[in-house]
Amino acid sequence: MRLIEVILDDKNLNEAVKRVKRNKGVAGVDKMIVYEIDTYFQNNKERIKKGNIGKEI
Repeated sequence: MRLIEVILDDKNLNEAVKRVKRNKGVAGVDKMIVYEIDTYFQNNKERIKKGNIGKEI
């Protein structure tokens, strides 16, 4: 398995979201607040994964 596939694995992405929420992350350049992240990932996770799966790290 390539590194990008490990990074984009559902288990890893879900853990990353939990860590952001646990750390009460601050809005970044996208201005998304931590409480919006669940809905965002529910609606966009597959698009994000497909958009990045062919890229190399």
